[in-house]
Amino acid sequence: MGYVLLFVFFIVICFIFGWNVLGTILVLIVVFVIIALMVSIQKDNEKREEILNKSQELKTKREEDLKTIIIPAYNESRTKLIDKNGRPTKAFILEQYNLNKEIIAFEESKRIWICGRDYQMKSILSCTFTDDVKVIKGQITSTTKTNSGNMVKRAVVGDVLLGGAGAIIGGSTASKSTITMQEDDKIYHDYTVVINVDSLSEPIIRVHVGSDGKTVNEIVGLMNVIINRK
Repeated sequence: MGYVLLFVFFIVICFIFGWNVLGTILVLIVVFVIIALMVSIQKDNEKREEILNKSQELKTKREEDLKTIIIPAYNESRTKLIDKNGRPTKAFILEQYNLNKEIIAFEESKRIWICGRDYQMKSILSCTFTDDVKVIKGQITSTTKTNSGNMVKRAVVGDVLLGGAGAIIGGSTASKSTITMQEDDKIYHDYTVVINVDSLSEPIIRVHVGSDGKTVNEIVGLMNVIINRK
């Protein structure tokens, strides 16, 4: 802001001292810069508006596809699966309207649907899980404080013994303390359930669950029940 005012002041000086040509050139430069800034701002606004419009269009299209394509197809596939295997006993929905992200147990037919594949329950051999833990250290902050209570006394004593300079010397010896504080570490879990099935072509099924530890425990518990009953 200070440079702008200085530039304007220089233009005024140019006209006061009769440097009309230089003043006119400077005014034209200012006008050009203002126009360029306005054009740039207008382009930025138009680009921002275009991005917002595209985002809204994608959102609208997604909602339309969800109603007309995704949900009907999902319901049809799930109905066929239930007609084939009977009423679900236990189900885990890891992603809405996506049968390939579901685990469904059918106790009546002794079959289990695991993320897009239909298995006999006796095919489940073992089950465990992995956790890709990420730890972000808490931020460390340090605060230094000066013990001002004793500093006044030292300044007075110094003044009595040494005069004015003594007050400065006495005051500078005030004690200081530094307090260091650290925020709690943030821990992020990323779970994957690992299921061993009786299959030579694909013996290991990995089901990514994310940070939901409760669901992980329930899935592993279900698999252990199936293995135990076998």
